[in-house]
Amino acid sequence: MKKIALSFIFISIATGTILFFFNMQKDQEIRSAVPKMHQISLFHYFSGSLSGGLTEMINTVNSRDPNQQVLAQSLNHEAFKSMIHMTLAKGNPPELFTYWAGAKTQELVNQGKLEPLDDIWQTVPLTNRFTTPVTEAASTYNGKKYLLPISQHVVVFFYNKQLLEREGLTSPATWEELVNLAEELKNRQYTPFALGAKERWPAQFWFDYLLLRTAGPTYRQNLMEGKAAYTDPQVQKVYEMWGSLLQKGYFNANANDLDWAEATQTVCSGDAAMTLMGSWAIQALATEKCGLPEETGFDFFAFPMISPGVPKIALGPVDGIVLTKDSANHTFAKTILSYFSEVLPQQKLSIGSGGFAPSSQVLKTSYSPLRRRILAESESSAQWAFNYDLATASEIADKGMDSFNELIAFPDQSAKILEHLQTEVSRIRQTK
Repeated sequence: MKKIALSFIFISIATGTILFFFNMQKDQEIRSAVPKMHQISLFHYFSGSLSGGLTEMINTVNSRDPNQQVLAQSLNHEAFKSMIHMTLAKGNPPELFTYWAGAKTQELVNQGKLEPLDDIWQTVPLTNRFTTPVTEAASTYNGKKYLLPISQHVVVFFYNKQLLEREGLTSPATWEELVNLAEELKNRQYTPFALGAKERWPAQFWFDYLLLRTAGPTYRQNLMEGKAAYTDPQVQKVYEMWGSLLQKGYFNANANDLDWAEATQTVCSGDAAMTLMGSWAIQALATEKCGLPEETGFDFFAFPMISPGVPKIALGPVDGIVLTKDSANHTFAKTILSYFSEVLPQQKLSIGSGGFAPSSQVLKTSYSPLRRRILAESESSAQWAFNYDLATASEIADKGMDSFNELIAFPDQSAKILEHLQTEVSRIRQTK
């Protein structure tokens, strides 16, 4: 009996051992058959009052393949500017991050921080999705592709249409009409122009358009490249014109204390009549909190022409996604990156952000009537220009934007402000 019992135990152990290893092998086969999830990081500045659309865009990209996911991390718009440079310097950057096309991207390319995207441009191919002008202006640096465009905005005047209609006033078509409208609004105890320059950059649109509408795009480009000086008569004229509007009380007195969203809210409330801002302002104006429906509650008009013979230029930023050179998973990151160029993701961001999809495959019928009119207005322009802080070197842009705040605070000191600015710009350029 003992021999039978021992034999039974031995057989049971042997059988159990065989079953264990068989099941372990099957588990390994099952695990190896299940695709591994790949994840990459995307840092972005679509947050706070500028948050519209990117979450929807990323969700659309992630729904394409559950085993390939983008982990998005949003940061405050201003904090992002310093944070991304810190991560790049430390050598631990995310695979992808959003960035502004123009001079800012050019600086990172020159520093060797970004990975070229020419291979996906050819294999997808992205030439079928982005037009040559967009590719050349926003994506191409030093002869290679580095930025995939995801959003484009146009800077125009947004105004409270209900306020103007209630006062029997109409939107202006010329510079003279704009100045006369501002005077009339001020006489009726309204703030003509709402400006929130606390973070500096919203003020740049006044400088940009005044310079483009008087000196023209060629001179402006020379100024951006250091071939012209801030003490030139062309720039002095701009500061004097802007300073005159400020001295006449056409702007809110607390412009340097408000951000762009707070200034836009004064247009919603009817305390101010209009604001010069990018099309992202639509996401603030069209909310229930604002209570102004598109076209009937609020509307837009283009910055008027000023000097005869100066070509009509549209102004605004292009946002994109770049791939860092020092990050891992380049091949996978490029695969995911190409998904952001597809119609549905581009459309999702354009709807949420108030802007436009750089992709030519996104139909214009997907935009609201107001947005289609803004797009048509920009397309009627002879050229496109990036706003000031995207058109010149960052260190110089910082000094220039400081001068805008100084002019807002001391509008009668334009000459001294420009002299100081040129001294600072010359110092910076000499150290390069």
